[in-house]
Amino acid sequence: MSATSPAHGLQSLAPGWEQYFTIDWQARTQENRRVVSGTVKNRYGATASRVQLLVEGLDDKGGVLGQHVGWLGRNIGPFESVPFEVSVAPAANYRVTIFAYDQGRGGGP
Repeated sequence: MSATSPAHGLQSLAPGWEQYFTIDWQARTQENRRVVSGTVKNRYGATASRVQLLVEGLDDKGGVLGQHVGWLGRNIGPFESVPFEVSVAPAANYRVTIFAYDQGRGGGP
């Protein structure tokens, strides 16, 4: 994943993504760098391609300090889970959402 973006209000281009995906993640320090890693699960019966994640660093009041958009790196088949790992700047907390994706045959947005 790559492409760091300044904190100027990026929002998901895929409203309602929560009905098709779940994201499990955790932040940790690995080899002297902060990373957010986890899995994205496709809960829908069609392949999702060109999946991009939006990872936001938050202050202790929930304000956005920085944003990072990156490619998941592969398609997610129906009901599959795919791991991810993103290097991030230190922050009090993080938020991980689906920024954009394309849905394959079988329906969906």
